[in-house]
Amino acid sequence: MVEKASLAQLKSLKWGRIFNMFYVEPVVFMLIFSHMLSGTIMRNQLIYQTCTVTFRYNETDCKLLDSKNASTEIQAIETELQSYVANMFLIRTLFESIVPAICGLFIGSWSDHYGRKPLLIVSMIGFSASSLISSTICWMSSYYMVNPWWYTLAAVPHSLLGGMCVFSVAASCFISDTSDIKTRPYRMMFMELVMFVALTSGSLLSSFVYAATSAAFVQSLSCLMLVLTTLFVIFYLPESLSMRQDDEDVPEKQKDAAVTITISDQQLNVSEKADKPPEKPQDQGESEPGLFSLKHVKDMFSTCFKRRENNAHTIIWLVTLAGCVSIFVGDGVMTVMYLYVRQQFHLTVREYTIFETVSQSVPLIGVLLGFLIFKKIFGLSVVALALLSDISEILSSLAKGFAFLPWHLYLSVVLGVFRSIQGPMCRTIISNIVPASDTGKLFAIGNIVQSVAPFVAAPLYTAIYKGSLASNPGGFNFLSAALNMISFILIGCVLKIKFKHRKFYAEMLK
Repeated sequence: MVEKASLAQLKSLKWGRIFNMFYVEPVVFMLIFSHMLSGTIMRNQLIYQTCTVTFRYNETDCKLLDSKNASTEIQAIETELQSYVANMFLIRTLFESIVPAICGLFIGSWSDHYGRKPLLIVSMIGFSASSLISSTICWMSSYYMVNPWWYTLAAVPHSLLGGMCVFSVAASCFISDTSDIKTRPYRMMFMELVMFVALTSGSLLSSFVYAATSAAFVQSLSCLMLVLTTLFVIFYLPESLSMRQDDEDVPEKQKDAAVTITISDQQLNVSEKADKPPEKPQDQGESEPGLFSLKHVKDMFSTCFKRRENNAHTIIWLVTLAGCVSIFVGDGVMTVMYLYVRQQFHLTVREYTIFETVSQSVPLIGVLLGFLIFKKIFGLSVVALALLSDISEILSSLAKGFAFLPWHLYLSVVLGVFRSIQGPMCRTIISNIVPASDTGKLFAIGNIVQSVAPFVAAPLYTAIYKGSLASNPGGFNFLSAALNMISFILIGCVLKIKFKHRKFYAEMLK
């Protein structure tokens, strides 16, 4: 009888409603996959057009830049181009950060007030428009001498519409809305896996598609993917504010109590709720705040600086700062990494994309080992896993700094096997100790720093790279190691607070 009843319950479940909770993952996959598919190819195209248009070298010599056994003369041309192209990368990075930094002040309240879907739509429209402009310029360069600085114009649409700052806050809040305190770490890790699959597959396929076609075709294919994903978000993605899990609305003081999670018809009825517009909280007697009302900024900062029991507010800021340090390092390294690998090891586009694929695949293994083995078998907490991630990142940065042979790069990848665990663990920590109504504002703080970080990180890393170009192009990696050590210390303070209030955080930071 029990087996028959269980079978009947399974058959009666409306699986389509359950899968509503996973709508945002395909969007993240397509966005990252399209960027990885065209990213390295367009950077290589930028170097090529700088060589032919700006420095006016002949096309034969410029094509030899992407050659493993380049002559001394070609290597000299590469070194000459590096400083100029590094400045071009820097200007674009800064330009992409101006408006998103401003949006970051409002994005948390926007997300909690107007919903997640509108923000996802706006950001995806920006990415699609930018990709369309890049495709147009790239096709024109096949027939005319186009100055590579025109590619900076492609950064305008997604920068004006918030870029990755808006998208990442909305996507993180979407996951938080559709998960509970027990399933959220798994959802965060699953999102990390989706991102790694997109990173590795996009990077691996890019050089093969490029070899069979052209840079313009690769960029156009990336554009088509983004347009289709934007249409998916507009017409198919539900609003997640009405899908919040019931246990998220409990007061903070009751979160140390045991939580029993049961599947009910009300929780499964997410599709009917998704059709209804989210309720907009509004105090009686107060008018609806405008889109750029300072009330949004005030709400965000009041939420972030709100004192919480058992030093929860301190944990929030420590975790946020640790995440910001990682973002700072990532923004800085991203600006010069491709140039560094070309200059130090003379890798071709195919070799670089293979290395990039490996560097993204190995941390995928680390995520599985770190979470499924260390957490499920050895019982490490989310805080301990974040510390393990920092240690791995420090070792990886040091290995890159001392590298002088290509296989040293792959050694650094192995040492950084656990480097990608920190992000989902930090988001899980914050999501577990605050109500769902505050998650958008708290995630927004990290994204404000993510938008502002390039203003400091990109010039700093570019200056270090250009200054050490002749002696040790990888010198910037030692700065990364030092900054990751700071992140390790911050997470260590979180662990200390957890031990101090062991009973209160037993379940939340398990």
